[in-house]
Amino acid sequence: MERRKFLLLAGVGAGMCILSPAVYFIAPDTKEFAVKLILREFYYLKIAPGSVEKYVDDFIESNGNDLVSRLKWKTTYYLRLSYDQSDRMRDLFRYFILSTNFFINKTDESKEIHYLGMYSPYTNPITNPYSFIIYPPESIREV
Repeated sequence: MERRKFLLLAGVGAGMCILSPAVYFIAPDTKEFAVKLILREFYYLKIAPGSVEKYVDDFIESNGNDLVSRLKWKTTYYLRLSYDQSDRMRDLFRYFILSTNFFINKTDESKEIHYLGMYSPYTNPITNPYSFIIYPPESIREV
């Protein structure tokens, strides 16, 4: 191997080793990624201002925000992975919609959605969209 080729490869390798961590530390905070992901996924809903930010704060506080977690969030966002490829993102979307008044409003997409509090199946009642309170038995057809 020629000396110039070796120096070029060594320089490119060193640049890659320095550039990767620099991009990680320069990138925005995890909360910013989570907010963007929710707004991108639920673009068709009218979400009250500040609701997503409050939810993301509660979600990250309850699930932790360590180095590996931040790396997963940033990788998910930059690679534009879908919720099928990320369990954490699936939980983010699922618990967001359960933590709002979306099901209380009978899944009406025209109404504004407000964040009510972090959903927990152990402390919150289940807001089931198929319950008999929302849809009375007389409006349900027999199959």
